[in-house]
Amino acid sequence: MTPHLLIVGSNSPHALESAYERAFHQLGWSVSYWDPAAVLQKVARGGRVGRFMVDFLTVDPWIRKVNREFVLKAIEEKPTLILTFTHRQIRAGALAQIRAAVDTALVNIWPDTLVNWGTHHTANLPMYDLVATYSQQSVAQLQRLGASNVAWIPLAGDPDYHRPAAACTPEEAKQLGADITFIGGWRPEREAVLTQLAQSSRYTVKIWGPEWGRRCKGNEIITSAWQGRPLFGHELATSVANSRINLNIIDPTNYPAANMRFFELAVIGGLQVCSPCPEMEDTFRHGEHVFYYRDTAELEAVVSSLLADENHRQQVASAGQRLCLAAHTYTHRASAILQRSLPRLAPASTLLPVDITTQV
Repeated sequence: MTPHLLIVGSNSPHALESAYERAFHQLGWSVSYWDPAAVLQKVARGGRVGRFMVDFLTVDPWIRKVNREFVLKAIEEKPTLILTFTHRQIRAGALAQIRAAVDTALVNIWPDTLVNWGTHHTANLPMYDLVATYSQQSVAQLQRLGASNVAWIPLAGDPDYHRPAAACTPEEAKQLGADITFIGGWRPEREAVLTQLAQSSRYTVKIWGPEWGRRCKGNEIITSAWQGRPLFGHELATSVANSRINLNIIDPTNYPAANMRFFELAVIGGLQVCSPCPEMEDTFRHGEHVFYYRDTAELEAVVSSLLADENHRQQVASAGQRLCLAAHTYTHRASAILQRSLPRLAPASTLLPVDITTQV
């Protein structure tokens, strides 16, 4: 019988849930979705105002209805495995009822800074067979909060969504590429770094992402570099592949872990220059798979050196891509989750998980 996965979350192609869907399909699983946020919108009362306020207020009767539908979905499908993510709607009682009614494994994937951890997440911890956290340093902290089985399962690359050899027209390459590209949301730390970098006339800098225009109205350097919108999928891959340097400024609250962009840039085959990322620096090594910088003075020196040496850029970008494809895709992560939560179903093939520190 084909094992079945129920993903509790969004089926948007841009979402992390979809990356895991594609990975489990590759491992031979059937996959379905149940979206608690969509159900909450359905059960909310008060028309448009009520549906808007559910993002800001917790209304217990509505949350109970959401969790009842979750339990009914699990009983109906009887999945082999249920994956939950950072949902604020799911409660421990629903997870306990599912465990009582269905023979299934419950796994939580935590892909976010612990700043966004809530008390309801803590209450849910005893119900999970596994908590898969993106940060090695957060393992001990989640154990202190009450998790019995925690594993470091970093984020990864998705070669099906961010295709490494993204075909594009010359017009797309010109529009989306640059000497230096940053793709991501606004943060004050990112604005400071990019302001210093973008004021140089020696190279072009493009910024893609939300909020930059609103947040940086008085910063002409940033508003000139901002392209007015975010990038996803094919456009993101095209931009990365056609930019000489791709800058990754990791949010300080994610330190010391890697963010999603770290692996997206690698799997596409872009040359990455990254802020400090201690958890990955022994695996994706400086000058071999990626370049790291510690401050803006070092960043400017790295940028100047790399822009003058196309062969070195290509060599490092290719090495980073090979390493990501060999050991750091979501198929590898899905295999690791199975080995730690359902070892009887872990694939006995080349898709078995590899050590995080595997080198290529």
